[in-house]
Amino acid sequence: MNKILQRISRVVLAFFALILLFVGGMNFQRYLTEHKEVKTMVIGQVVKNPERGKMVAYTFKGKDYQSVPVANFLKNFGKVGTQIPVYVNHNHPTKIYIRKGATSLLILASALIGWAMLIILVLVCEYWFLHKLKDMAREEKQKY
Repeated sequence: MNKILQRISRVVLAFFALILLFVGGMNFQRYLTEHKEVKTMVIGQVVKNPERGKMVAYTFKGKDYQSVPVANFLKNFGKVGTQIPVYVNHNHPTKIYIRKGATSLLILASALIGWAMLIILVLVCEYWFLHKLKDMAREEKQKY
């Protein structure tokens, strides 16, 4: 029973690592496509939307927008009422960034890929170590 649970947990961990790797890769690809697009800095104000939580209200080319900065899941871009600089994408004015180079996407992708690689490394080392222990036990049995 223990071996079955261990194998199931390893499969779940491997699946989770692959999902993290995939999502990290997708964010990295998005960073590569968006980091060179033309962006303009505007001053926006942090507002609270009853449906979506904290957002940034800003004016770009005479139009008013409310949006959440890209790759900012924690919504830690300031207190309500605070004015912050945001970078607006010229092609898609609803996409705003906290940093000009869209590095928040790169940071998110790096974190996800790093965690995936760490989980994979732990699984590979565990597999290697368990097989070494089995080989040592087999050699010990052959001696006696």
